[in-house]
Amino acid sequence: MKFKYTALMIVLAGLATSSCKKQQTEFPNPYAGGKPPLGIVSDQQQIAVPEAGLPGTDVTITATGLMPYYEKKELKFLFNGVEAVIKNATATNITVTVPALASTGITSFVVGGQLVFGPLFTVQGKVNLDPTFATTIGTDGPVLKAYAVPSSTNLILLGDFNNYDNKNIIKPIRRLTRVSADGAWDRSFLSGGGANAALYDMTRIGPYYYIAGAISGYAQQSNISRITRINTSGVIDTTQVITYKLATKYVPSFNGGVTGGLVTRIYPVGADKMIVTGNFNYYVNRDYKANTYDYKDSTIIDSTQVTMLARINIDGTLDKTWRFDPNAAGYRGRPGRSLIGPNGNFVSLMHTDGKLVCWGNFVKFDNVDANRIARLTAEGGLDNTFNIGTGANNTISFVSYNAARNKYLVCGIFNTFNGKPAPGLVLLNYDGSVDESFTAKGFEGGFANHVKLLDDGLAVVSGFFRTYGGVARNGFMFLNATGALAEGYNNTGNFTGSLSDIYETRSADNKRALLLMGGFSLFDSKPRNNIVRITIE
Repeated sequence: MKFKYTALMIVLAGLATSSCKKQQTEFPNPYAGGKPPLGIVSDQQQIAVPEAGLPGTDVTITATGLMPYYEKKELKFLFNGVEAVIKNATATNITVTVPALASTGITSFVVGGQLVFGPLFTVQGKVNLDPTFATTIGTDGPVLKAYAVPSSTNLILLGDFNNYDNKNIIKPIRRLTRVSADGAWDRSFLSGGGANAALYDMTRIGPYYYIAGAISGYAQQSNISRITRINTSGVIDTTQVITYKLATKYVPSFNGGVTGGLVTRIYPVGADKMIVTGNFNYYVNRDYKANTYDYKDSTIIDSTQVTMLARINIDGTLDKTWRFDPNAAGYRGRPGRSLIGPNGNFVSLMHTDGKLVCWGNFVKFDNVDANRIARLTAEGGLDNTFNIGTGANNTISFVSYNAARNKYLVCGIFNTFNGKPAPGLVLLNYDGSVDESFTAKGFEGGFANHVKLLDDGLAVVSGFFRTYGGVARNGFMFLNATGALAEGYNNTGNFTGSLSDIYETRSADNKRALLLMGGFSLFDSKPRNNIVRITIE
């Protein structure tokens, strides 16, 4: 019966469809009213003459159908979105001059808003992919940080990846790995099973590394709350404990951490402390010798209300002399909690003198007005010498400090800073005032989310934008000290993704270089997965 009912429904549906088709046999043309084809023909696979060149180079490209538009002065020619001067056009080709701010990418013919694509053209300049960097395969997830190994040229890469240069077929790679200065994988790093979640930062205090992020386990060890300690070869540091029932157990030696969020930054403080920052709500440590009501072994986790910033001793205990009020009501009404901190998410950087710059989407810090950026003294209080006025009128994404220039470059989705125009970028003096020698030109199609201020006045800017100051720059650019696009440095092609860290280094042939890390799949219009090194001439 069910089969007959189903069959009947199918037949009825078919009849209904057939009826509809009979009733309406003519449909409107969806393309009616569109512009007629231009008649311009250009082979995208052809090679321009020359196929690469510096700004100012005359380039000839084969194309037909140009003359009607060239003679009427309706024809434009673009190098990756930047308009060029047309030197001449004939029935079979066009000659154009590479503009000063052109970048590598697809060329195009434009008439009245209609485009016909031409061949790829490589704009030569001062920024290039470094052929001496060992990996082009990269990682299978974001690289968030490069940590320079002390007394070595090696780097430890941290992030949320499980493969590097396809080397996980040899041994597991989970969230951290060690590489040479030129990117060659170091198989001698003994991280075992690695971390079970993203790693954001690490530091070294004494003979140990302290790693931090979203982790709750490392190399088959649990009982970790976002922070743990490993030795310099990558092995987790453990200690023996005797439980309530006199059983022997090996647990992480670092007995401390945070919950309610993750740790994004960790800084050494002297020889026996560290400061961690993130979006956490509690400090925790463990008692492995407690018993339950039925006399079984149990691990008791003790919690203290500590929000977003904490100073911790190297054994994992909380340092209650820094940003802590012992008399304030804390967890479950017990006395003692940290100072309030920011009222929104934030990120931080630490100066060599211990001052801590914090930025994000908060408007108050310790209940004091602080629009999206604040600086703390080494003692943990607000630094009153850092005067930002009314600050940023919207979220700050990233801040880069350059010690040689003693300035901060700030990016985000704001458009004013201390009441002054600052469309997505602003340069601050060390005292928090706006450096008006730098003028942001404005973004279209998005905003900048990462910056790096270099010693010579250049600045690297990346993010989710299409243009800067009306010039096509797809997510990556170099600016000069005034905030304008730096001529000769913006030749690279399209960038897809975002940056998390930029590490200044040298190439194998001793050129100035930058190691770029983040979550991206394309750099200079070429496939690159989350890590790439570029040279700067």
